[in-house]
Order: sequence, then structure tokens, then C-alpha cells
Amino acid sequence: MSRLLEARDPDGRVTREVAPVQGEEEVRAAVARARAAQRAWGALAAVDRARRLAELGRVLGRRADEIAQRIRMETGKPEAEALAEIVVSADLIRFYRRAAPRRLERRRVGSGWLLGKTATVEREPYGVIGAITPWNYPLVLVMDAVSPALFAGNAIVIKPSEHTTGTAELVPDLCRDAGLPTSLVEVVTGDGTTGAALIRSGVDRIMFTGSTATGRKVMAAAAETLTPVTLELGGKDPALVLEDADLERAARGVVYGAFFNAGQTCISIERAYVVRSVYDRFVSRVRELVEELRVGTGPEADVGPIVTEAQLSVVERHVREALDGGGRALTGGRRLEPGSSVFLPTMLVDVDPSSPVLREESFGPLLPVIPVDDADEAVRHVNALGYGLFASVWTGNRKRGLEIARRLRAGGVSVNDVLSHYAVPGLPMGGVGESGFGRRRGLEALDEMSRTRTLLADRVGLKRELWWFPYSERGSRFIRALLDWRTGRPVRAAKRLLRG
Repeated sequence: MSRLLEARDPDGRVTREVAPVQGEEEVRAAVARARAAQRAWGALAAVDRARRLAELGRVLGRRADEIAQRIRMETGKPEAEALAEIVVSADLIRFYRRAAPRRLERRRVGSGWLLGKTATVEREPYGVIGAITPWNYPLVLVMDAVSPALFAGNAIVIKPSEHTTGTAELVPDLCRDAGLPTSLVEVVTGDGTTGAALIRSGVDRIMFTGSTATGRKVMAAAAETLTPVTLELGGKDPALVLEDADLERAARGVVYGAFFNAGQTCISIERAYVVRSVYDRFVSRVRELVEELRVGTGPEADVGPIVTEAQLSVVERHVREALDGGGRALTGGRRLEPGSSVFLPTMLVDVDPSSPVLREESFGPLLPVIPVDDADEAVRHVNALGYGLFASVWTGNRKRGLEIARRLRAGGVSVNDVLSHYAVPGLPMGGVGESGFGRRRGLEALDEMSRTRTLLADRVGLKRELWWFPYSERGSRFIRALLDWRTGRPVRAAKRLLRG
């Protein structure tokens, strides 16, 4: 090991040297340990794996205070948000406990005209999954990979963000506490070089959650070995507030969606398009609500710190460029105090359409609000951007909201709600375009973590099939009869066969 990662508190102070930057040799060793553990685990029936994994959910509950304290130490987020990570993670395990055995079971399929055959489809684990996870939700985003991977019969090696290694390192210990095999979950620590080593280590699939720029690099590296990937990348998630919306609910929802976890959420609201007839009232109410938010690193705060200085620099640049372009900050626009890692919740208006704050992911507590003539204009703005992760529509007409939702280029849309998508474990998460592809959570994550094997067996035992070598007139007549039958001409097919 050449150097150690440092753990810092939310104000940037170094608290301890916490983890090594691991290289190729150490990463490959972790993968080898995981692969050895996976053989017996993958051989278990899905229902047996599910029964054993149920205990992991109970362990999360028993050790909730310890886990929440670790999350808060590394991110500074409010206690309620740290506990929410545990609830969501435990609920996902509960969902898979019931759903995974059925999704993964072997199933028969019709063999069509091959009447003497038995056809089945089964799902098998990949083997070892490599997961590269970010810092904004250090437990949830690790468990979103661990849970479906283990239920599907895999082992998993996690490379967490270098800023939140401590939370990730709890996970193997939680698994041991639940009685799961040693090394079924391994954690390797380090920076981007460690992530690159994991991709090259021989894992059977890569799950990556992070920025679009880094996602492209992950995909390029995985392509060298044709390792399949699941990518959940950046977002610039919009809210559409229509003229018939309940403005009180919409205002409260948009404020929550924009500033939960200080905006460090892939499905945060990062831009709001509001129909002009209600724009002024909406802006006024949102401003009141934002100014009521409690901000800081204390236990009573609603909005906490930005986890990394690099991300804080992005937030500051977006605000600066928006203001330089003629925009106005109705709230916030600066750090809580000089040198603080807390950035005040910021509401921006009159922003130039070309401003980066409307086109690049901010991943911080910024809410630009843009007037539009109608819903159609809002939809055009939303779909013009390359990102397509999530969106919300606010309207007094649920049917209309769902119709507009289906017009949006996004992996998921909420109507008159925000962020609750994540509280439904059966709903998959993922985007389109520059927001990536593949899904985590839901049944679709089990599909991502397993591959199909098809089996066909002959039940009759003839010496040869009619269509095998050598070709004959009888065989050709049979194939023509088959063609007639399968294209809706059964009488003609019967006549052909009778002539034989």
C-alpha cells in the first residue's frame, strides 16, 4: 500500500487515517476470496438464500444507531436522513425475501411445433459482481448492489467512494453478524485507480453509480474484457408545475425534492418549470419555505453539508455563472459562513437558458425556477436535455399528470410527489440517455444480477429428425406443410402430409 485515505468530518477536518489505497494485487485477491465463497452460495436454491438473507434485514434494525452514527460522521447529513438510508435498505431486503425466489425459479416455455421436446429457462448467477458506489448515500447505494447480488446467488466486491469508506466497511461485518459466509461481500478501498483495478480484476459484471463522465470511462474499460455493465449516471431532474396544481403541495414538494440531503441525490429536483399564470405565487411560496429551513451540521438541521469540497466548488460555480448571466438568487447563494462546507439553499430566477445551472448536474442545494407558457413548452425543455433520470409533474388532474409523465424522456416520473419512488422497493431505478442504462432495485435488478440459460431436451428418442441430414423429398414436404400450418393454412398443411 502506498498511502492511506483520510476520513474527514463535515467541516473538512481530518479525523483519522482510515483505509489504504489498494492496487491490482489486493483487488484481485479480494475477488478471488469472493469467488471462492460464491461457489457454495450460488449452489443454494433461491428460496434457501432468501431465508438466510432475511436475517441481514434484522441485523440492520438491531444496529441502526451504530450505522446511522457512521453515516453522519462521514457525510454530516441530518439523523433523519441517515436513518432513512437504513429503512430503505431493510425494506429492499424484505421485498426480495418474498419476490426473489419466484423471479429466479426455473420456468417451462412452450416448445411450439416441436411437440417431442421440453423447453425450460433458468437464471444463474454471474459469479462475482463488482460495484463502484458514490458518497451521497453511503449505505443505500451499497445495499442496492449487495441485496440483489446476494439474492441472485452472487458474491460482490464493493469499491466505495474514498470519502465514505467507513460506512461501506460496516457491510461485511453486518453480513457476518447475519450468519452469511465470510468473503461473500468484500470491500476494497481507494480512489479511481482502485475502481479501475476492480474493472480489470476479472469480475463478471460491473455496477456503477456516479457521474456521466466517469460512467463513460467505466464502460470503455469494461469493453476491453466485454464485461457487462449497469450504469446509473447523472441527472438534471425537472419538476413541471402546471396551472391547475395545488400550489401549497407543489411548493412544499419541490422544496423537499430540491434540498433533501442538501441536493446530493441523483433524483433531486434541479430545475422547476412553472406555468406563468401561477409562477409568481409559486415563487413567493417557495421562497418562504426555503427561508424557514434550518441549515447546519447540528442534529436539528434540515439541510446539512456538501460532502466534498470538489462538489461544493461545482455548486459555487453554477451560482456564479447564473448570476453573471443576469440571474438572481432569491435565497442563499453562498456558504453558511466562510470556509464552511454548508451551502445555503439557493433559489434562482431569471436564469439565462444557456446557463450551466440549467444544463449540467449541480448535485447541490440549488433550485432554478423557470416560467413557461404551458405544459407543452415544459415538456420540450425537459426532453431537449441529454439527461433522462427522473422527473415530477404537479397538477390537480391525476389523469392529465400521468399522460404528461408518459411524454417525458425519463426513467421514472412521479405525479404530485417526489423522492417517494425510492420508498417503493419494487420500483426499479435507472435512466436513459446520459443518465445511463440498466436498472437497480425492483425485480429488474435481479435480472441485472443473473443471466438466462435455456435448456431443451428431446423426450421421444427418434433415431433422427425429419429435417436432419440427409435432406429428402419427404423432409422438404414436411417443412412446407409446417410453413402452411404456422402461417394460417392448416387445411393445406394437412393435404401435404396426407400425400406423403
